[in-house]
Amino acid sequence: MDKTYFGKIRTVFIDLDDTIWDFSANSKVAMRIVYEKYGLQDQCPYDDFIACYMPNNESLCTRLHLGEITKEYEQGLIWRKELLNFDYDYLETIVTLKQVVDGAPELLAHLTKRGPVHVLSNGFANLQSRKLKSGGIDKYITKLILSDDIDVTKPDRRLFDYALEQVGGTPETTVMIGDNYDADILGANNAGWHTIFFNRKNVVLETNVADLTVTRLTDIIAWL
Repeated sequence: MDKTYFGKIRTVFIDLDDTIWDFSANSKVAMRIVYEKYGLQDQCPYDDFIACYMPNNESLCTRLHLGEITKEYEQGLIWRKELLNFDYDYLETIVTLKQVVDGAPELLAHLTKRGPVHVLSNGFANLQSRKLKSGGIDKYITKLILSDDIDVTKPDRRLFDYALEQVGGTPETTVMIGDNYDADILGANNAGWHTIFFNRKNVVLETNVADLTVTRLTDIIAWL
């Protein structure tokens, strides 16, 4: 594949969490702040708390974006209800944090020179725009399209079709950049889009349908 492969691209979508805004890093900081605010260190060592909370929370998020559970189900779980105030403070804290993924500002600045850049995210409407602003990267984004808009999550094709309708794009001239292979890459590929897989965690895949795979965001600059 040569460097002209993406020459016909007119519409660029990019994922938010852990693609341009560093959810993983910011989550750890926010979790620690709220953990100490609630004095949980007197009840449970931080490492033990994280070892229990984070895998369960990540599992729920994965099941949510795969459509295996609903937001109402996730929010109604007993252990989530017990941590309702904790969760609220955690979310209100994390959206104030500024860490972006290495190379994100450089990539976004480059992409905006060629045209509009849109975010397509499974995140909640009351959080995602605030993350962009806190990270100082909102200035690069033309349109923020969320699963909350139509209550459908990536990788469901309906969200990708909806996104194109909102920006007036066509599948054959659109590219999706994202770090989640299932949600971003398989979803976009199924919708007929071109795809760039940001394999930030060096995940080993049996098959890879992405048109391009990179481990650094700045590697995309030479292609788009």
